[in-house]
Amino acid sequence: MLITGHTGFKGSWLILLLEKLGIEWIGISLVPKPDSLYNLIADRSNKNEYFADIRDYDILKKIITAVNPKYVIHLAAQPLVLDSYSDPKETFSTNVLGTVNLLDIIFKHTSVIKVVVATTDKVYKERKSKRNFREYDALGGKDPYSWSKVGTEAAIGAWQQISKTCNGPEIIAVRSGNVVGGGDMSQNRLLPDVVKGFIEGSSIIVRNPSSTRPWQHVLDPLYGYLLAAGSDSKEKAF
Repeated sequence: MLITGHTGFKGSWLILLLEKLGIEWIGISLVPKPDSLYNLIADRSNKNEYFADIRDYDILKKIITAVNPKYVIHLAAQPLVLDSYSDPKETFSTNVLGTVNLLDIIFKHTSVIKVVVATTDKVYKERKSKRNFREYDALGGKDPYSWSKVGTEAAIGAWQQISKTCNGPEIIAVRSGNVVGGGDMSQNRLLPDVVKGFIEGSSIIVRNPSSTRPWQHVLDPLYGYLLAAGSDSKEKAF
């Protein structure tokens, strides 16, 4: 199984889960940050990883050609809302163009059976109704990050149609909400900031105190991603 973004927060937890399940994985990601969860848990004897930017089409194509994967879980992204305001161009190029690069290359390699692309629950258009969002609800962003993920969903939709017409691999979009779990080192994360504030005895700044959002442990969506990858396959996945 090929994992993009395997050095990120979710990616690090995913490779731990895969190793516990005895599933072989290959990773493509940026070089991990020094204080990242990945650096705390990584098995340095593992050689099945590549450090590259998914926006570099030629390098990405070379890697995918070399590893010849059957299943792909695409996590690589610029995942932070506040960072999307400071650098919207990078957010869009990573989240949209990076996904386009991956899908375009995959469709040129018949080894791939299924692609699971992680977007976000923030792709849904805000509305006044208080009912929970449903998969068929209208999409629409608010901030640069969520709009970039709407763009990712547009790319997914386009390649899903291409797949229907040329018998390509199955492509699935999975949308997770806010996650919590050990090793989240990102800035401006509510629960990590609460823990840091408690340890340091400092005040905790809540950016949007009136907001209410669901939370889930990071293993919950990751388990869902694996179920999506293994469901209705042409052959037994794992």
